[in-house]
Amino acid sequence: MGRLTELLRLELQPAKVVKRLSRVTVLIWLGGKELKAHIRNTGRLLDLIYPGSDVLVQLRRNGITRASIVGVRAVNGAALVDTYLQARAFEKACELGKISWLRPYRIAKKEVKINGSRIDYELYADGIGKGYLELKSAVYLSDGYAMYPDSPTVRGRRHILLMKELAKAFRSVITFVAAHPSAKGFKPCKSGDPVIARLLEDAKMCGVEIRAVKVHITEESTVVLDDDNLPVYV
Repeated sequence: MGRLTELLRLELQPAKVVKRLSRVTVLIWLGGKELKAHIRNTGRLLDLIYPGSDVLVQLRRNGITRASIVGVRAVNGAALVDTYLQARAFEKACELGKISWLRPYRIAKKEVKINGSRIDYELYADGIGKGYLELKSAVYLSDGYAMYPDSPTVRGRRHILLMKELAKAFRSVITFVAAHPSAKGFKPCKSGDPVIARLLEDAKMCGVEIRAVKVHITEESTVVLDDDNLPVYV
């Protein structure tokens, strides 16, 4: 791991979780009053978002909820739980040329529809051709490892199978965003979805690259790249 690379600057406010209203809606205490906040992450996040946990939010002008939970305070910074911002951070790192293993490929298109599913990125390299990359959030931390998923995901299984099929003709990469400041590596979460763990192992054997990048939120509300090639254990 080298020097941290600044990717995004955010305007965040500290708040405290009062209670979870649903998987994507939370009641928070901010500025002396209760507000509803949205979570842009379909994971359960039970280890991060619970009554009393300290979160970082962005205020919203429009929408049903008045705020969006972006991060959760942890040792040495905060975990970035917002999957939209995880993707923006990854794209910025690619734009800056900080993802060493991606070269000579670059992002050519986003949200590419293939066989009824959407893959996050189509890649392209001059003289080589196309490739595909699917991005997944790995913010759940267990024994120091960022893990995916924290609950069963049929969509995730479908994506892995598609990436395995694409690997027959193109460069195919599944990348996990280890978005916790304490992550020392990535592992599939067998307790969250044992099928995913088996599918990832099979996909790797069939030529799919399994990668992980580490990012987190600093005390200055900046998203930084810690490691572009975090160790992966599949």
